[in-house]
Amino acid sequence: MSDRIGVLHRFIPLVRGEEISDCQVAQNMARSLNRLMQIFKPNYGVRLYKRQSTENVVDCALCKPDNPEFISPEIYEIGKITGLEQVSPGISVEKSGRTSGLTSGRVSAVGVTLQVQISETEIGWFSEQVVCDMNSQPGDSGSLIVNNNKKAVGLLFAGSDKFTIFSPIENVCKNLGVELVY
Repeated sequence: MSDRIGVLHRFIPLVRGEEISDCQVAQNMARSLNRLMQIFKPNYGVRLYKRQSTENVVDCALCKPDNPEFISPEIYEIGKITGLEQVSPGISVEKSGRTSGLTSGRVSAVGVTLQVQISETEIGWFSEQVVCDMNSQPGDSGSLIVNNNKKAVGLLFAGSDKFTIFSPIENVCKNLGVELVY
């Protein structure tokens, strides 16, 4: 692969909000309900889901580069980070994303718990998140969020053209077991 720069080294598994139940009682009940549904509504079916009570704190992974020369300490369009800082409401932030490029915004909420669509059929609950009014698009996930002093404050994992959701940088470092060098 000519476009490969590294391999997955570590990741934090996502807890889905709901998953198809593997409980034998639930599966038997679903089969029984589906037999009954076939009589009245043959084009319909029933599935039973198990709801998770745990929340995600981060959505992140770590890559081990194949060659250290493939990695630059500078962030495209931003430059080098100068440190880490806790995020707070009202601060200005920016990121350089693969899809939407350099965008900026203002933090509107910290410590947020919200539901995020993981796939067409899966949701996940995330707690301790940060919301800002910065534009982000699919492909921008993993962008480092920095403040006006180029200090890292978070890692982007969800958003749209109206808002961005990111995990505070201290949660990312703690969960991945890493220390950022700047």
